Amino acid sequence: MITDAQVHLWEASRPDRPWAPDAEAHLPEPMTAERMLGLMDEAGIGRAVISPAGVLPGRSPAYALEAAAKYPKRFRVMPWFLPLKQFDLLPKWMDTPGVCSLRLSLNEGKHMQLLADGGLEPLWTACERQNIPVALFRRDGLGVAEDAVRKHPGMQVIIDHFNWAIDDADRERKMQEMETLAKYPNVYIKVSSLPKLTKSPPPYPDFEPLIKRVHAAYGAKRLMWGSDQTQIMAIRNGNYRDNVDMIRISAAKYLPAEDIEWMLNGTASKVFNWPAA
Repeated sequence: MITDAQVHLWEASRPDRPWAPDAEAHLPEPMTAERMLGLMDEAGIGRAVISPAGVLPGRSPAYALEAAAKYPKRFRVMPWFLPLKQFDLLPKWMDTPGVCSLRLSLNEGKHMQLLADGGLEPLWTACERQNIPVALFRRDGLGVAEDAVRKHPGMQVIIDHFNWAIDDADRERKMQEMETLAKYPNVYIKVSSLPKLTKSPPPYPDFEPLIKRVHAAYGAKRLMWGSDQTQIMAIRNGNYRDNVDMIRISAAKYLPAEDIEWMLNGTASKVFNWPAA
């Protein structure tokens, strides 16, 4: 079993469910549940966690939830949390069938201001108390989240997209941020979107030393692979099989087989409370 910790789905805009006026998708054509399942089957992926594509108003998870309801053995959903609008939804966040976590973007200035001012404390408290895994995404790196991680040791925090350690001058700083956060046992790394973070083609050899570093810091039981495959399709840097084979084949040459199993399924199964059927 392989669990993909992040995919995006969306359907075409339609009169009864129009896209937001400024919406943009990763690809020009829809990525429906059925189309994604075909790609997953071709690559040998058993199931996936959907991060709603964000094309609907308010980053609505409506289509993602429909996909999870239709294919409950194949999909679960990580809805976006909008801190200026949704604090009142937290008490029942995990009650919706198919929901396994939440995702917060810290790329927006208003969200970063809330973090700095302590305005996200109700979120951290709810996630800790209600066992809601929270995935954090910030292109500038998530060293800024260390205080929240330290204050809420019972909150499971997932650092999205390998801390966005893109191949540029900031890569080393972001690698060091991940290594610093490893001392907190409630932090996990989503080893995802890697083909987007590199200039090299498959099998992406420049990531071998980086994966070794993060594995040394966290161990396999706190690493989970994710494809973010529609983003990878958009930049045309490999197919779905290339993406998963970075772990399934390439990393298997230098990591134990048991660790590969944790990275490809075990960690996501544990964090998202999604045992294999």
